Amino acid sequence: MTNFNELIGKENRILSEKQVEQVSEYAFRLLEEEGSKIRCKEALDILEKAGCNVKDPDRVKIPRKLVMEAVKSSARDIEVYNRDGRLSMIFKEYASYYGTGSDCSTTIDLYSGERKICKKRDVEKLAQFCDTLPNIDFIMSFGIANDAPDGGNFVHQYEAMLLNTNKPVIVTAHGRNDMKTIIDMAAAAAGGLDKVKSKPSLILYTEPVSPMVHTEMGVGKALVCCEYDIPFIYIASPMMGATAPATLEAALVQTVAESLAGLVVFQNKKPGSKFIFGGDATILDMSTSIFSYGSPELNVLNACLSDMAHYYNLPFFCIAGASDSKVLDAQAGLEYGMSIYNAALNKANIIHDCGYLEYGSTSSFESILFADEIISMVKYMIKPLNFNDETVPIGLMDRVGPGNDFLMEEHTFKNFKKTFWFPRYLDRKGHDAWQKAGSNDLLSALNKKAREIFEKSRPNRLPDEKVKKIKDIVSKHIPDMT
Repeated sequence: MTNFNELIGKENRILSEKQVEQVSEYAFRLLEEEGSKIRCKEALDILEKAGCNVKDPDRVKIPRKLVMEAVKSSARDIEVYNRDGRLSMIFKEYASYYGTGSDCSTTIDLYSGERKICKKRDVEKLAQFCDTLPNIDFIMSFGIANDAPDGGNFVHQYEAMLLNTNKPVIVTAHGRNDMKTIIDMAAAAAGGLDKVKSKPSLILYTEPVSPMVHTEMGVGKALVCCEYDIPFIYIASPMMGATAPATLEAALVQTVAESLAGLVVFQNKKPGSKFIFGGDATILDMSTSIFSYGSPELNVLNACLSDMAHYYNLPFFCIAGASDSKVLDAQAGLEYGMSIYNAALNKANIIHDCGYLEYGSTSSFESILFADEIISMVKYMIKPLNFNDETVPIGLMDRVGPGNDFLMEEHTFKNFKKTFWFPRYLDRKGHDAWQKAGSNDLLSALNKKAREIFEKSRPNRLPDEKVKKIKDIVSKHIPDMT
């Protein structure tokens, strides 16, 4: 059976070989000539030891030699496991994995349709639901635990996910204390810190502040991951026209430079650290001032960043399956479909934010279910063809002959179920049959199915003694707001 997560086929390349080299050269110049603002003492110490002049922390210049050495020493083919210790994802060439995003402030209630403030219980329910979906490979919180103690929301969000899904989890954190607590929780679930180190079931997401600022909060928690062999994502999220220049070319160069600056710090902390490259670069929409998740600029920059990731041979993380629409409508369908297809063609390793609404502010059961359907379709569309005597039955075609049909042939019976893509939620009925069935639109169908799935699902719980240990760790957590 084909592993749909590892499809080797045509690659979607935007940048020419010359342009890839140009982007890299401009990024090197940005790091060497403009410099970066480093707001993390440990990072400054690491860079000074590596040979950088750090007397002016606002303009730390990083030589290209250090960047190239860091690229070479970074981990390849990063393995991530599920909560039970089974291998779930390998970030290597041509392997793509899909999942939700984090930290939506609001969510849409599955039963009332009300848009409401997201709470910890919502994060639990969404994790439980996503645990059942066949095309969702990893989980992010998909919501903020707004009812958690001050500064403790990230730890409480991880608890909500850890106790309700067996899938790998991508976490966010305020700082080092958060990250250490989260690792302790993962160790409690796995049965020991050594198991977390050897078979990590979590990944950290963190980022610099554009343009070109690397903070204690952003860098410190990733340095903790270096110590514990936890994979981590360190990517920039610049907005063209606001925190990056208003051209695609400049935004691309800046995004690359910001991620590579972090790479130098982390590889000099510990060579072989499990660093994941990428970017969440888009526009500041000048008419609304939003960070646009549905813009074509984001998709172009994703594709270009993918080119750069392949050039550096680094694992790659990007956005797809997200929309600026407030509800699950035609706009959301367009933006979901275009971005997921684009990311799949780009061979991105980690494709997150699937199911986002309202430019990353809102989550819903129906939206992630719809994204799951689109991912299934896209996987089918990029599957390589295989020409042989079974897939091209010349003898049968000769026997049936011109003008006849293949409807009653054994070959049709044997092949249509394994060859055709069958929609689960999209409707193909004729008008009369559709009308007889209630004239339901797609959102209604998704809502009905999401209710069925959720009501049949059960939390993927850990043994009671592990649950107790995790809850004890959470209760003793000291929030880190640095």
